[in-house]
Amino acid sequence: RKVNNTDNSAKNRLNFSKKILKDYPIILSTTFSARNCVADSMLYDYLIIDEASQVDIATGALALSCAKNVVIVGDLKQLPNIVTREAKEKSECLRKDLKIKPIYSFKKSLLEVMVELFPEEPATLLKEHYRCHPKIIQFCNQKFYNGKLCIMTKDHGEKDVLIAYKSVAGNHARQHSNQREIDIIKKEVIDYYLLDNNTTGIIAPYRNQIELSQNQLEEYISETVHKFQGRECETIILSTVDNQITHFTDDPHLLNVAVSRAKNRLILVTSGNKQKSNMNITDLIDYIAYQNCDIKDSMVRSVFDYLYKQYEERRLNYFKNRSKHSKYDSENLMFELLKEILTSYSELDFITQYRLKHLIKDFSLLSSDEAKFVNQSRTSVDFLIFNKVTKVPVLAIEVDGVKYHNNPDQMKRDSMKNNIFKNYQLPLLRLATNGSGEEEKIRIALADYKSTDEIIQSKDMINNI
Repeated sequence: RKVNNTDNSAKNRLNFSKKILKDYPIILSTTFSARNCVADSMLYDYLIIDEASQVDIATGALALSCAKNVVIVGDLKQLPNIVTREAKEKSECLRKDLKIKPIYSFKKSLLEVMVELFPEEPATLLKEHYRCHPKIIQFCNQKFYNGKLCIMTKDHGEKDVLIAYKSVAGNHARQHSNQREIDIIKKEVIDYYLLDNNTTGIIAPYRNQIELSQNQLEEYISETVHKFQGRECETIILSTVDNQITHFTDDPHLLNVAVSRAKNRLILVTSGNKQKSNMNITDLIDYIAYQNCDIKDSMVRSVFDYLYKQYEERRLNYFKNRSKHSKYDSENLMFELLKEILTSYSELDFITQYRLKHLIKDFSLLSSDEAKFVNQSRTSVDFLIFNKVTKVPVLAIEVDGVKYHNNPDQMKRDSMKNNIFKNYQLPLLRLATNGSGEEEKIRIALADYKSTDEIIQSKDMINNI
């Protein structure tokens, strides 16, 4: 409880603080609020600042001002506090204007500053490690702590302690998110290892990847590595996101924290692209191999993988003896896939770029904006699968180029088209070019095509092909 600063006098506040401390001699507080937990004139006998590498010097100084003695606890090998670019620039200008020494730079954590200021003060390495399985923490021990940690956990020959999945080569990452790595986690990692959502954490270096994970794997704990510092899970899945590992993702502090969040199992999901050899994440993969643990080449693939420059020669060979039906290779790849899939469905065929104004018979379900949208000459669906016997459409497919369809205007048009197909009860399947498993998705969507045929015929609001 904070002291009420509206009390009549400092004496009243002091007496109240003494009474509180008599019953509750240990106060738990943030560094920012520690000063306000007792009267201004009171000093704690001892102040213990934990996770001091996460504390900036301004709030650290506030806490230091209310104690006789201080114990600083932290790890310079873990992540420092986050300082925005704006705060760095403003604080540096202020520091220089006031002629404050560089040692007090706001860019540094409280722990860094204290270590530099008082190099002769007694320091103790908390070297006994009780959290992680020996195979997990031994990587951090050798890589970041020069073998100084004393590992107190035991290796009982547990299986699947360290695992790495490599995606197929390609530029799967977009704006610091990677749908392919999410697909690998969903399709290959979680189901295969029967991971409990209550004891599994998914971490990544970027907020965009975490938002993707939270949207698609909402039952699992998903946070950035920075947010996960100080926490732990039985199993940690680390998604590295980058097509080519960046200095940010490969930062030793970040990787040290990420790996050491895992108590009993660490699963690395990373790019299958060739990486530089002198990187921390490359060393982690080599360490997993050295421990005779699994390094798996992911089987999650997409028909659109051929769009990547890594497959340019294969793509050219693929289309050498095939006709192109679109100026977009993404649609040409889907054309060939649909031809292959429909060999299993003798009653079905498909048509490309079918105009919505030719598809909709009864406009009564359309709003005025939707009717205007449908009547535009360019409004079409990329692929329309229909029953060759009844001529009834049973499934529409859109191929969504990620960059183009993330445009706000296009997103609005897509939403309108989705609503139109929903109201007319004709299934519309959207396949993003950064997704995977298109064949499986199409076959699942076609599972009820006969039912769709009957519904469309009974409603009589859509034209036959």
